Amino acid sequence: MVYCGKASQGCQNCRTRRIKCDKKRPECSQCIRVGKKCPGYRDQLSLMFRDESSKVIQKAHAQWGSSGSPGEASTSASTSASSWTAESPVDASSSPISSAPLPPRDLAPARIPKKVDLNMEQQGMHFYIDRYLMNHPDSPRTHDQVAAYFMGADTAQNVMVAVGLAGMSNLLGNKSMNLLARSKYVAALKQTGQLIARNDPAGLIARVRSVVTLALFEVVQGRGPRVTVGSANTHINGAVAVLRSVLPMSQAPNRGAQGVLQLLFSMFIPCQMTDTPLPPGFFDTLKLCKQLMNGLPESCSVDLGLAIARLLQLWAIVEHTVFADGRPTTNDIVQQFLILENAFDGLESRLLKAFPFTENRGEFPPAAVFRGKWHTYHETWGARTWNHYRWARVLVNQRLVNFITEYPISANQIIPTLRRARCYITIERLAEDILISAPSHWHHPMLASEDVPKFEAGGQSNAGAVGLPSLLWHLTTAGCAPNVPPEFWDWAYNSLLTVWKQMGMQHAKALSEMMEEHRAKQEKEAIEQDMKIEGEDG
Repeated sequence: MVYCGKASQGCQNCRTRRIKCDKKRPECSQCIRVGKKCPGYRDQLSLMFRDESSKVIQKAHAQWGSSGSPGEASTSASTSASSWTAESPVDASSSPISSAPLPPRDLAPARIPKKVDLNMEQQGMHFYIDRYLMNHPDSPRTHDQVAAYFMGADTAQNVMVAVGLAGMSNLLGNKSMNLLARSKYVAALKQTGQLIARNDPAGLIARVRSVVTLALFEVVQGRGPRVTVGSANTHINGAVAVLRSVLPMSQAPNRGAQGVLQLLFSMFIPCQMTDTPLPPGFFDTLKLCKQLMNGLPESCSVDLGLAIARLLQLWAIVEHTVFADGRPTTNDIVQQFLILENAFDGLESRLLKAFPFTENRGEFPPAAVFRGKWHTYHETWGARTWNHYRWARVLVNQRLVNFITEYPISANQIIPTLRRARCYITIERLAEDILISAPSHWHHPMLASEDVPKFEAGGQSNAGAVGLPSLLWHLTTAGCAPNVPPEFWDWAYNSLLTVWKQMGMQHAKALSEMMEEHRAKQEKEAIEQDMKIEGEDG
């Protein structure tokens, strides 16, 4: 990409008028003063990949002394050339070239296109870099990090293009883009398989990145939330196998256990959504991570993984078993969930020691920062671990609340009265924390670029939007949690829609539709309850 001088970060109106823009949000002062709608500002990647071909062409024409259009220049050049040829014929057989000096040729610039258009694959890569790699809390920050991301990334190029084209085709409804995205995805599958078969130690990062990006393609392309996450989980399981094959890794955090745990944790939500068991070898891999982290405070994340795995097992039992109130089997399942809630309660203090964070307050766009509050984490991995914890514990307490309603006899025997009220308090506290933590995982486009660093944690893996699908499900759970304020649903729902409109991620759209169904169901139940009360009063 060619550039033409230093890029202005002002709005389009101010750049057109060639005046200084103060870049205030949501609208700059110059636009407000003249009564125009401010079009907003370009993000960092738009500046990096701005198309200034026309400006470069203008400079080239000015430098070459051509005031006409490229077409006119080409005509002038051909005319001059034909004139020179007619006046000065050269007969190579009768006269040596050096016998007489040739007249100077009237040179003219070659034809230069007015605009350099990106082909479809380039558009897909550009969209991937802009929307999925950059402008996220876990994005590359420096030139060296960007260079490192693309170093040896030829193997993942097809899947990057596939993700970008899938997002664009979703937003534009372009069938040609969608077909090319699928074609690139199939090529990437084959290419990744060949990479894994070679098992080259030097290509480990490229292999893992390629597999994880294949999973990202599934949630972007989307075929319904359950099918999507199921397909994505297959790829994540492959990435776990790739990493486990090289453990322990002396140079990696916690000898490589941290990277494996991040992948293992990302498998929980797909298993819960699709009602499928955890894959074979899951607990053996978790045990290996425990050994690698032995004695470290961060080893509590392995215990958290075991607790969430137990939650999924109990959840499946409830989904596939018919219970009767007051029966021993019902009492037992209620007791098991209460024991699990106690285990999560005990994990909270250990997590706080291993992954400390602080809560902050400030004035930011309400759509971007929930209730004006956000968390500061020391590292991205800690931020993600906390949200997995919050999501799982909300589900545990949500199930206990359901037991109180569906099986009151069993609940009265097992769950103390004070503990019931605590279930609702815990749900609301953790659901709010999920919403508050969102800027640490995803930057809303309304956040000013100069404010973004306030919300970012350290220890990034420079993976861009890879962690976003988990956050979307956490937001959905927080917004639909029982008895939370309506603003929780509103904020989570609007965030999902923003991700959909910004990135074309079908998973975000599907979850927003699930939230709509949840609210419609609640409203219907409320109407039926009101009608029942009115009937009893009558």
